[in-house]
Amino acid sequence: MCIGCHWAIFRDYFPAASTSNAGGLTRRQALRGGAVFAVSAVAAAGAVPSFVAEAVAAEDGEADIVFRNGPVYTVDGAKPWARAVAVKGKRIAYVGDEAGVAALVGPKTRVVDIAGKMLMPGFVEGHTHPLVGAALTRGVDLQFDTRAEILAALRAYRDKLGPVDIVRGFGWRYNAFPSAGPRKEDLDAIWPDTPVILVGIDGHGAWVNSQALALAGVTKDTKDPIPGFSYFQRDPATGEPTGFLAEPPVMLQVNNAVEPFSLDYVGDALAEWFPKAAAAGITTLFDAGIQVLPDPEGFALYTRFERAGKLPFRVIGSYYHNNRAIDPLPVIKALRREFQSELVKASVLKLNMDGGDNAHTGVFLAPYADRPDTSGEPLLSPELLADIVKRADAEDIDIHVHSIGDRATRLTLDAVEGAIKANPPRDRRHAIAHLTLVDPQDEPRFAELGVIAQFSAQWAVADQPWQVVTRTRLGPERADNVYRIGSIQRQGGVLSFGADWPAANSYSTYKPLDAIEIATTRRELDKPQGPQLPPFDEVIPLDVALRAATIGAAYQIRMDSDVGSIEAGKLADLIVLERNLFEAAPQNIHKTRVLMTVMNGKITHEARA
Repeated sequence: MCIGCHWAIFRDYFPAASTSNAGGLTRRQALRGGAVFAVSAVAAAGAVPSFVAEAVAAEDGEADIVFRNGPVYTVDGAKPWARAVAVKGKRIAYVGDEAGVAALVGPKTRVVDIAGKMLMPGFVEGHTHPLVGAALTRGVDLQFDTRAEILAALRAYRDKLGPVDIVRGFGWRYNAFPSAGPRKEDLDAIWPDTPVILVGIDGHGAWVNSQALALAGVTKDTKDPIPGFSYFQRDPATGEPTGFLAEPPVMLQVNNAVEPFSLDYVGDALAEWFPKAAAAGITTLFDAGIQVLPDPEGFALYTRFERAGKLPFRVIGSYYHNNRAIDPLPVIKALRREFQSELVKASVLKLNMDGGDNAHTGVFLAPYADRPDTSGEPLLSPELLADIVKRADAEDIDIHVHSIGDRATRLTLDAVEGAIKANPPRDRRHAIAHLTLVDPQDEPRFAELGVIAQFSAQWAVADQPWQVVTRTRLGPERADNVYRIGSIQRQGGVLSFGADWPAANSYSTYKPLDAIEIATTRRELDKPQGPQLPPFDEVIPLDVALRAATIGAAYQIRMDSDVGSIEAGKLADLIVLERNLFEAAPQNIHKTRVLMTVMNGKITHEARA
């Protein structure tokens, strides 16, 4: 499911303008390839205030911002509630009661009355893909449940868009099409002469038209890059490619031949997303894979926004590795040396053990219910995984592993256990992401080994993809036991939430409040009487969900001493919600507006009255 977890593996296998693809878009690539993304272009990308400039020095003892008249939910276990908070510069200067904060209010202090609302720490996203999400979701939105609705949206987009060089889109759902996927003929009827590339909702597949295949030089004789894992779906009668591309190797092969993502395109898309992230209350995030750009370019892009004063959150980033011909340790160590600014740090090694159940590429202990000939093959052998984890652990490098299937998770836990036995004790923050299915025997191992359980909790719903696809792939028994968030937490595991935007089962979201609500209900948003995803006892209390979206994710990325809770001395990353979530109906959590977001003591978002 994790789009970023897979695109990065294969990005460099299919470089732009490959000479093997005769008839490619060389002229267009030449025209667009000369664009250079400069700081001036970053500044011009949107009318956004400077977020990270130093606060003007306040008079001695005078706060810059005071929040008063509570409630303040601090997520500090020693003192979970307060009535007032003072901010001075980038730091929290005071947490306590009204009487104590009064002395910090001066003539230049902005006083925010939060009566009837709620102040809490800014959200920390433990797994997301801003560059990928911003770039892929810039086209037509195809998040509909039927083929007819999707085609209607495409025709409306064509009429609105007019003539273009390429059509991009994101979000078509697998349950809208037969198991063999969508077909190129539907797109040919709408855009016969323009290449079309539409990425599926999970990021594991793409739907393209005949023109895109022709520009990429793909015919019935074209070999699949990884047979059985990444392939061109073919018509059983003729052998011709149908237009469905399975997994990122073929997706990138076609995309990069037609028109690769440029630095300025990604930069502009990211600038457009910044205000949305701030409005969602995001103040810190873990980028789990840059993939639409080479890693150094992606980190440099973040840094350019930071230097221009336009980055509304801090980024802990990763090097995603899965090329067995390359030793990943020198790469992540080099990135870690180069990118260590105040707001942008490269520090985590990202690995990938499997794909997803949609394309039968998740790695499970038992075979697929609808494909009993396979249970999925791990992308890293157990021996190679164990070697990488052991050596990285010895170098104090944290590992973050994509794992959908229960066997992939077990192999990863085994590798961490081996590293712990082989290496001296240290403060480890290894994490396993997604965890769609975890064998009950492995649930207590998260706490025992100190491995963080990283969930995209908004996936835990009984939606159409779960009913139509997951239950078909895994069978009822396994499908009724997915996303066991509560079990791992109750056995002492540390939870971290992250949306994995833009990847999804049914609908794509980057908003932490969506995941927080679903973690407490296991129901789809806006369907309070709708079906609940079993097991029903896997719901978690609101305070546990809020911790997973703040201090839990901060702990994962080693930022818990600075962010994730409201404590004096920590960085002033705060959000004001329009209602006290503890007094709200569960189905209204995701409807709650973020009225103000503060990052590093500066206001990055303020809702209009």
